[in-house]
Amino acid sequence: MKLINLFALAALASSGSSLAASVDASEVDGVIKNSDLTSSSNSVGPRRLPGKSTFADYGFVRVKRAIAGVEVVRDDKSWLMGFRIVSANPTSLRLCFYDRALGRPGDVFVPTYNTTSALFISKTQRGAWTAKQVPAGFTNCKNYPEEA
Repeated sequence: MKLINLFALAALASSGSSLAASVDASEVDGVIKNSDLTSSSNSVGPRRLPGKSTFADYGFVRVKRAIAGVEVVRDDKSWLMGFRIVSANPTSLRLCFYDRALGRPGDVFVPTYNTTSALFISKTQRGAWTAKQVPAGFTNCKNYPEEA
């Protein structure tokens, strides 16, 4: 059992997510369910629709959880978004957010959209999580491309 705990601590430390352990699964689920994707720059921008703002609203319904984050894939498997929790406090989270086009069998081109954003997210009074990009990034999460 001590070996398993040591492995878990090593994995957490290597991810740079020392405070991520303080975030429980229900909070991560809340971020997945209530993130306002329209509050920051990402691939949803060109296809924004009135009244739509969450992962599910834009077809990101396949969820894969990790120790300190999550990946959410569009139902047609064409796109992936995800985040790793960098740090947390009771009212906000710092996330390393990634947004990628996925290649599918039969595609005639290789997708090139691949961004990473250092985000500060906080919960609004109505329960939505809104994001602001941190221009300087975090020690373990840099914005890519830099102007993204």
